[in-house]
Amino acid sequence: MFSYANLFVDSIQTAKTNTLKSMITDEKVRAPLQSFIDAQTTFAKEMVRIADNIYNQAVEQVEKFTGKRV
Repeated sequence: MFSYANLFVDSIQTAKTNTLKSMITDEKVRAPLQSFIDAQTTFAKEMVRIADNIYNQAVEQVEKFTGKRV
């Protein structure tokens, strides 16, 4: 699940980058906007990683409590 979420984030952020490159040709104007997109990517991937860790810990606790594999 973790890899699919990262692929989804990458596809959205790549689309944003490609749109930015096609709409704004001046590098001085585009650079700060691109750095914002990069920051969004880092944030989104960190949120995915945290959510995946929480999910895995919850599953582990349920399995420990019930004795059944989820």
